[in-house]
Amino acid sequence: MKAVTAAQMRALDSSAINDFGIPGLILMENAGRQASELLMEHLPGANARVLVLCGPGNNGGDGYVIARHLHNRGHSVVIWTTRAGEELAGDARTNFSIAQTMGIEIVALQHGGPLPQESGPGFNAICDALLGTGGEAELRGVYRELVEWANGYPALRFAVDIPTGVHADAGVVLGTAFNADITATFGLPKLGLMHYPGAQHAGSVRVVDISLPRSLVEKSPGVLLLDGFDALPRLPVRQASTYKNRQGHLLLVAGSPGKSGAALLAGRTSLRAGVGLCTVATQVGIRKQLEGLSPDLMVEALDWDGNPTGDLLELLPGKTAVAVGPGVGICPEALDLVRFIVSDCGLPAVIDADAFTAFAGHPEFLEGASAPLVITPHPGEMARLLGISVAEVAEDRLAVARETAVGRGVTVVLKGAHTVIAAPDGRAAINLSGTPALAKAGSGDVLTGMVGAFLAMGLGPWEAAVIAVHLHGHCGEVVAGRSGINGLLASELVETLPEVMGLWL
Repeated sequence: MKAVTAAQMRALDSSAINDFGIPGLILMENAGRQASELLMEHLPGANARVLVLCGPGNNGGDGYVIARHLHNRGHSVVIWTTRAGEELAGDARTNFSIAQTMGIEIVALQHGGPLPQESGPGFNAICDALLGTGGEAELRGVYRELVEWANGYPALRFAVDIPTGVHADAGVVLGTAFNADITATFGLPKLGLMHYPGAQHAGSVRVVDISLPRSLVEKSPGVLLLDGFDALPRLPVRQASTYKNRQGHLLLVAGSPGKSGAALLAGRTSLRAGVGLCTVATQVGIRKQLEGLSPDLMVEALDWDGNPTGDLLELLPGKTAVAVGPGVGICPEALDLVRFIVSDCGLPAVIDADAFTAFAGHPEFLEGASAPLVITPHPGEMARLLGISVAEVAEDRLAVARETAVGRGVTVVLKGAHTVIAAPDGRAAINLSGTPALAKAGSGDVLTGMVGAFLAMGLGPWEAAVIAVHLHGHCGEVVAGRSGINGLLASELVETLPEVMGLWL
């Protein structure tokens, strides 16, 4: 499934109307009817009391359709509208008139006046059909007042297409936003529902079929949603006659005093992910610590007091990919090594963690990569790399990731709740697997090991990143189910990976 911008969704609606001849009134009817069915699944009994908040546009029109279907099913419905009937136009006005003729109670709100006083029993549900995807400015006046009142009201909150106050594309909150328990989004998910904090205001998101032609939806632009194993590319088939060298050999440059665990986590993960061999290249003292801790890993030393780049050059023959960053440190020798790997090693590479310090404020240096490159920053590392604030990264994570990927020619994995993946050719994906339990030391090292393994096994950077991110999130869900939201350990992710891959393959 894809997620789309508000403009892309409008274009799909327009094509359905103009190219396929489906009247807009039919699309609105389908949207409202299906949304009403979803809402009724969550109402308490056959005679619930529902307040529908309707705005001036098509989102309000959807609300009128919802109101009359609820009314026809025996529920007690009240509509509060921010526009009187004569102020409405098009399909919204048609559905207002139908609801009015049916005798549904409609209260036109007075601009600048107080909200109506409740009469009779309280509402069981509040349906937000105020602004939909059209909201772009900070909420003011009656819209802000209604949203703040609704958020404090003890009832089920149901949003139509997107909660009022959530930007449909970026997911930022426009001053305040409707806190939905359920959001019925029409046709395709909106990008703002996938990004935090918008996702937090959306509650449970359900996609409602409005009968857009399948061919139109399949050809639509948008961002890939990694919402299950079916969304992932496939790993190469492991042939019966294969042997370890044909499964790739990852060179992992990692570890420094106090951070040898990062190297161990990333290295063990790469083997669990399927790579044939993994060699950890690390400082002399760390080599002594790592040897024997995992007999499956090979460990080589890089002499920080001598010529670590020369040592690395001797290790490159026979390797199929490089991963650098986990616990590698930020001393000058380490940063020089990172720059060499990116610019001269000639192998697909993934860089993470400490390695970003080598390019802080100079993302243009990434353009000289000698082979395909995947970067896996969290928002703080991305901000440091680009020389901007974390707030600027958070404002539109998708745009930041895409601009960096396209502009610098690298595949970007911008980590966080609903991690964003972006490719140099403009493709993008949002991952929906994961859990807050993954906010734990070592989690990123595990992801680096997975990406490195898939690169070493011959996958392209996009495929390696997409697979690794989704499986990593799924591992987090499995471990959190066993160890709890606070008890997850990164080492448990490593041991859970074969189980999760078994579910996928």
